[in-house]
Amino acid sequence: MEHERFGLTLTRTVNEIFDPWELSNFINNFGNEYYKLDLLRNISKELQNGVSPRELIILNNPIKRRYFNYEYVDLLKNNQFVDFQSIGYPISLYPNKKILKISMLIRLYKRLNAILTRNISSIILFQSFNLLSDSFTDALDEMTSAAIRNLPKTATGTLKNNILNQKKELESEFNEFLKYELDIDEYITKLKKDSNNTSLEKYPLYFNSFFETFNKIQKPLIGVYLEEKNKVKILCSNHLKKRKETLPELDFKSFGHSSPSYFDILPNVAQVGKTIYDATQEQKVRKEQIRTEQLTQEYLIEKIETEKIKRKYLEEQIKNLQQKNSTQNNEIITIDQETINIPITKVKIQAFGAYNQQTRSMNDLLRRNKLVVSKYESRVDQKA
Repeated sequence: MEHERFGLTLTRTVNEIFDPWELSNFINNFGNEYYKLDLLRNISKELQNGVSPRELIILNNPIKRRYFNYEYVDLLKNNQFVDFQSIGYPISLYPNKKILKISMLIRLYKRLNAILTRNISSIILFQSFNLLSDSFTDALDEMTSAAIRNLPKTATGTLKNNILNQKKELESEFNEFLKYELDIDEYITKLKKDSNNTSLEKYPLYFNSFFETFNKIQKPLIGVYLEEKNKVKILCSNHLKKRKETLPELDFKSFGHSSPSYFDILPNVAQVGKTIYDATQEQKVRKEQIRTEQLTQEYLIEKIETEKIKRKYLEEQIKNLQQKNSTQNNEIITIDQETINIPITKVKIQAFGAYNQQTRSMNDLLRRNKLVVSKYESRVDQKA
């Protein structure tokens, strides 16, 4: 089966040889930057295909292990749920009460284990998770009771009160959400309609945390929550699995110490490879795209708050990208072009912000390592 890819050659701008640690560090960091760009592509496609922003989730901590061998995480299976929560707690793109309950339970588990000298068993966590569908309070009580049972006989009353206070804090946070739940639902309805009277900055805690987390951590885990099946579909799971016979997501085809040093890289996704190339070639890109990038940077740096300016920025961005699309029908569509089809304005703005941050981060990585894209080409491989 034929598979189009977009090859890149990176060449060092100075006649310096990479040290082994420097080489390993660059390969790891480049892989993470590539992974995040592919995540943005997949987020855009999921939203275009009808996935609700309430169903998109990100874990609050980066993936630290080398592999995460799940395409789908079954939350009803103890080992899979434990592997999932070991990375962090979930944050939804739009507020989702079920996800919020799961998140608070995991947060309580981690907080209590930070207090205790003997950790609560992950089996207790899984049992508490299974109580969530019936009673949020019962689930928290199960966890708190386990923590108290784990206290040594010499434990003070202060330590027990600390455990109880952790539960009370999270219950208070959940009740605060319930107080605004109907208003939030109404707000989401307005966002779907892109109402001109809808403030884009309302309830920032519930609507901004997803992309703030994405921008902050190097290797995030993102998925689509399938509530009816109690599963999470992992986006870009092929990046995280141990490869056997399939094509690698990012293939370092060759490396040379000749003068100057170079990398020959073959990204598995042509769109990401083309995006990386365009991001490093600003002086060669059409003036319309350059102006769009400048508007984006001004928007992000100045943190413009008024909806009117944000909408003006977005309309200019979309207009320029649509013009680019109309003149490049036979070319590979880049990730910034992909995001203009996200159906909800607020999410579109957030995705553009994340895209621009990622391209700047990729450029910074190449600059720090004194590398430039010296060659690019579209290739067709036989897919394994």
